[in-house]
Amino acid sequence: MGSVGMVIVGLLLVGGAGAGLAADHGSKPKQAMFKTKAEAEAAAPGFGCEGAHQMGEMWMVCAKHGQVHTPSH
Repeated sequence: MGSVGMVIVGLLLVGGAGAGLAADHGSKPKQAMFKTKAEAEAAAPGFGCEGAHQMGEMWMVCAKHGQVHTPSH
């Protein structure tokens, strides 16, 4: 899959999760894809994980794909 396909997959994962990734009800989903590893690592605690992993030319939060934890409200 090319880098565009990987970005689309990442965006679908974020968009498909809906409010589960939102900080609170009614807000937009948090950004989970970043241009740099450092940005993704810095955002990871907000998803209940640590680290980052590369997806094509982008970086996604959490050391492994699928580690995103949704807050229980």
